[in-house]
Amino acid sequence: MREHRTGLVLVGVVSVVATILGVAQPLMMQRMIDAASSGAENPWVWWLVGVTLGEGVLRGAQSFVLQRTGEAFVGGLRRSLIARVLRLPMAAYSATPKGEWISRLGADTSQVRTIVTSGLFELVSAVLMFGAAVVLMVTLDPVLFSLTLGGVVLGGVGITFMGARMRRTSEVTQAEVARMTSAADRALSSVVLIRASAATEQQVELVTRYARRAEASGVRMARIQAWVQPVMSLCIQGAFLLVLAVGGLRVASGVLTVGELMAFIMYLFLLVMPVTQAMSAYTQIQLGLASYDRIRQVLHMPAERTGGSTDVVGPTEPEPAVVLEDVHFGYGDEPVLRGVSLTVPVGSRTAVVGPSGAGKSTVLALLEGFMDPDAGVVRSLGHDLRDVDLDSYRRHVAYVEQGAPALGGTLAGNLRLVRTDATDEDLRRVLGAVGLDGLIARQDAGLDLDLGDNGSVLSGGERQRLAWARVLLQDPQLLLFDEPTSSVDSATESLLGLALDEVSRGRTTVIVAHRLSTVVTADQIVVLENGRVLDVGTHTELVERCALYRTFAEHQLLV
Repeated sequence: MREHRTGLVLVGVVSVVATILGVAQPLMMQRMIDAASSGAENPWVWWLVGVTLGEGVLRGAQSFVLQRTGEAFVGGLRRSLIARVLRLPMAAYSATPKGEWISRLGADTSQVRTIVTSGLFELVSAVLMFGAAVVLMVTLDPVLFSLTLGGVVLGGVGITFMGARMRRTSEVTQAEVARMTSAADRALSSVVLIRASAATEQQVELVTRYARRAEASGVRMARIQAWVQPVMSLCIQGAFLLVLAVGGLRVASGVLTVGELMAFIMYLFLLVMPVTQAMSAYTQIQLGLASYDRIRQVLHMPAERTGGSTDVVGPTEPEPAVVLEDVHFGYGDEPVLRGVSLTVPVGSRTAVVGPSGAGKSTVLALLEGFMDPDAGVVRSLGHDLRDVDLDSYRRHVAYVEQGAPALGGTLAGNLRLVRTDATDEDLRRVLGAVGLDGLIARQDAGLDLDLGDNGSVLSGGERQRLAWARVLLQDPQLLLFDEPTSSVDSATESLLGLALDEVSRGRTTVIVAHRLSTVVTADQIVVLENGRVLDVGTHTELVERCALYRTFAEHQLLV
């Protein structure tokens, strides 16, 4: 909120002035009634009209500035949250469903907004008006004020108790909504699989179950909120009836004038309004703080490591491009790599093969800096990856993950993800190199073709080739491919094989593959099994001496 102190100070000043005008109105009403009763000159009518209009204008200005400041506050909070969410370590995304992050960015930040727009300054304004009303009510008649105070205190105690329960219940409600959002997101992301598996009703029931839990939690919240207004109204109305009865007796006895009683009753309403306003603000603040607790958990999560050397220029002969020294790594308590050591010379092509679960993709993730090894050293492009600035390092590394996902948006936007300064001619060149020039030729939109959500308008092979086009456009030193031809047919695989030869010429390449036809020409092939290096050699050498590799080759008719 510090960034918005100018707007907040302005709102505070306007709020104080408007409160003063509001508090002055009962006094003017008293003077007007007493003047009318005595038949004296009565200018207080015009003063009352002017002060009332002035308060209305100031309240409108206060509301506008407060809403604008609230939007700026939430905008800044969302920017901070987005910046942190997108910079978290990769393990955080595996541990938390995507819908949870979306819920915190959307629903929680909107709820926090009420702290500023409907909570904080309403509470401040209410306190100011309450204080002024109390002083003037005591001045007018201490006896009537004591009757009023009893009802206010009784209601305040009840509301405070309910506010604490509301905050706890709100935290549960927000968590249940986040779980429902996550379940719905998973179902929508896999709708083809769900339909093909005749599992629509199953998923409907699953998401509905979470929706019912969110509904039940919301009902518990509504039950608590339902008592807030009646409790406060009952206490205030009781105080009002007492004031009216006792005040009438005091007027009859001559202790009070009619104007003073009317002024006191108006102050009673001025007292009721800020008390009700304060209770509502307190409720909104409790709900907002419950959401902010969830946001603060994310803001306090450690971001992915940054800093270190920013001058990543790459190794030169005879230093290897990639070195793994006795690397151990596991996900939780489950070990994946058990003492892996390998060396990748500069400009060479190295393939990593092995059965599922052997740790092949984990090797690539370590080389991308997505996580650090539990033990051992990972050196890439001449640097220990624990000492480099990862953003700087990744500008020199191209990584094509399995399945080659595409971003929603245009074809040009997907390509410029790696080079924002690329010209349209650069984009057409790399698309032609991977055989996607026909895609833009068939579409009127050309490079502005909308690829849909997650590239849904592209086939699996087209998404794969789009990822290859990004590699060509990036022009990196180190290429990391995870199953680079997993989604293409044999003809396209041959085309991509030629493109691979072209793009990897003079660059260091590490390829993870199940289809050995992609890697038989590699300079060296590393065979992994159970998280250990079983053998290293060329295709011919491994066929001769490595039984596991020979079995793979035989199954794929390469022997």
